[in-house]
Amino acid sequence: MVVGSDGQLGGDRRWQTIRIHELSESGSAVAHQTVRAVEWDPELVPTADGRTVRPSEQCPVEVALAAIGGRWTTLILRDLAVADGPVSYSALADGLPELSDKVLVERLARLTTDGYVNRESTGGYPTRVHYRISARGRLLRPLLIELYRTGTVLKETDRPDSHGFEGASVSDEVGAGEV
Repeated sequence: MVVGSDGQLGGDRRWQTIRIHELSESGSAVAHQTVRAVEWDPELVPTADGRTVRPSEQCPVEVALAAIGGRWTTLILRDLAVADGPVSYSALADGLPELSDKVLVERLARLTTDGYVNRESTGGYPTRVHYRISARGRLLRPLLIELYRTGTVLKETDRPDSHGFEGASVSDEVGAGEV
């Protein structure tokens, strides 16, 4: 099977063969052919969108990573997710005192544009702006929880075999399903 221009592999077969032709320095049509059999783990890559040989904007993992990407983004999402209602810009800034105004403005703008955060302005003078996590933003909660659990396990392991975790999944170590 040939890899498409978007890096996607078609078909639903578990085993797929990728043929990639590369040009040699001498300019011949085909210098060599690399054939690689790929077995897609159905739990790790359950749909064709994730069956790529390079990062793709269509890959669900890349979409999720882009949503939380950027320093401070996870902390802003956390603070908005635990809030009972709308949060003012100043309350967000006060809760993260080491975060610069420039970065906070940039992160809030991106999160708002991407639909993870709602921005609400009140009329009058001065105009007051509040932020609230959106329904789309709430979808990130399980991801943030699992990242926290995984990070905790990784911090506790100095090397792969330091605590007998070799071969065990992170979910086994942190109690899968305990959300």
